[in-house]
Amino acid sequence: MGKGVSVVLMIVVLMAVSVGSQQAGSRQQSVQSHVVPLKKLSKLAMDKRFETVSGDPAKEGAPFVIRIHAEAGYIIMPHTHPVDENIVVVKGSWALGMGERFNRDTLEPMEVGDYGFAAKQMTHFALSKSDTIIQVHGIGPFTTQWVVPVYELTDKGVLLKTSASDPGRPTPTNPDGCFILKLGTPVRGSYGEGVVVGAQCTPGELTQYRVEKRDGERFWAQRDELNAP
Repeated sequence: MGKGVSVVLMIVVLMAVSVGSQQAGSRQQSVQSHVVPLKKLSKLAMDKRFETVSGDPAKEGAPFVIRIHAEAGYIIMPHTHPVDENIVVVKGSWALGMGERFNRDTLEPMEVGDYGFAAKQMTHFALSKSDTIIQVHGIGPFTTQWVVPVYELTDKGVLLKTSASDPGRPTPTNPDGCFILKLGTPVRGSYGEGVVVGAQCTPGELTQYRVEKRDGERFWAQRDELNAP
């Protein structure tokens, strides 16, 4: 085989290797990159309101991205996180406030694209002014600890919860007179009318009721915001 032919063969081999490497790199890149579209999650259980977009929020020292879905009127009572919380509204209208007691007057409104920040261990609260999705990112572990334990009225009875991830433990049926309205009570509020399907109570502060409309949509309201239909 002549020297010229050898050189040509070597060039062909190198070109094939280069193309193969580029294709492999392209395949690897397509696997590593991904897009997570917004989801519409209806009739959410209270412990199923968030989805993990990236990473593991429970892993210490690891970055994470989650999305939290909240129904119109829902009040997130004062709580803390062990790490910094970076918040971006991606759907709806949100409001953020700082302090150990919920106070509407100190809420700062947040619309789509707005960014909010709560430093680790800083007590804060929020209000979902409409059906809302917020995207939270930070460095784990990310947990939510209520300042005052929350009583939750469910079809399984009343549960006491100390954190957002706490499954709760059964308690007396109406602690501290929290729940005036019962499940199935027909009501009307500013978001429409329906029946009570759940409630949350922070003793000494407020009780809010979860209402399901005929079309399946749900909203939250306090007792003085609800009337008989």
